Amino acid sequence: MSWMLLSILASVFLSASNIIDKYIYTKLLRKPIISLIMMAIIGIITSIPIYYIKGFSELSYALILAAFLSSAVYLIAVFLYFKAVKIEEISRIVPLFYITPLFVLILAALFLGERFTGLKYLGILLLVAGAMLISVKRPFRLSFGKAFWLVMVSSFGISINSVVIKYLLGFADFWTVYSYMRIGAFVWLIPFYFINFKDIREAVRKHKAKAIGLASLSEFLNLAAVFLIVIASSVGYVTLIGALVSVQPFFVLLFAALLSIYVPRVLKEEISRSTIALKIIAIIVMFTGAMLIG
Repeated sequence: MSWMLLSILASVFLSASNIIDKYIYTKLLRKPIISLIMMAIIGIITSIPIYYIKGFSELSYALILAAFLSSAVYLIAVFLYFKAVKIEEISRIVPLFYITPLFVLILAALFLGERFTGLKYLGILLLVAGAMLISVKRPFRLSFGKAFWLVMVSSFGISINSVVIKYLLGFADFWTVYSYMRIGAFVWLIPFYFINFKDIREAVRKHKAKAIGLASLSEFLNLAAVFLIVIASSVGYVTLIGALVSVQPFFVLLFAALLSIYVPRVLKEEISRSTIALKIIAIIVMFTGAMLIG
């Protein structure tokens, strides 16, 4: 399976996770940290079989520390994303994340030496421009509220994580890199398991299997997407992979529109003709960018 197909499939998984997250944090759960804890638990559960079935490649203590530190940065980035989801429409939040390819472009050039042709750089810029255009609430007016800045910091953290993953893949296979990242996330969150035990118990008592099940499904989809991105990164350029995953807003818009029309009690977002038209233009721009980097 090519790195391009893996990247697009990852964007589909992330989009589905985004929609579930919006429902969870507007309807069910009060604290985003609960979802992070679930993500870490699922991550460690998937890493243990990898160790016993395949084993880990040998890494120096310095590289393992780099993986652990990168996982901490990723946790902070995801936490800020959850905070943003609580205060803004998901179809506007997700596109803002795709300033990330610009951050990856800069970091990969500085630390990995990745360089491309002018057309590929144009493709990256079109992907980012299209993603930003989706966030316009009315013609020629962007929103730069609290959610915007939360996403900017989160995007930078995700970019750091992507570049570190690509660097580590130069020393170990993707199974090992994925597992060390998940183990690191679990270790960092150990204190929060105890601090938030009462909230976790309350969420289980109040919403029972629904909240925990949906949060677990969201984090499983998210981790599956991360896993696909790690595999893609082992054979492709991290800058191009990060840019191609930027088609994610198309899937978020599609899912959000379908739910708003057919199941509005689950998710209701603005779907006026002018809004949809503007977002379709943005999606065309993004697909043009994706074709240029392919």
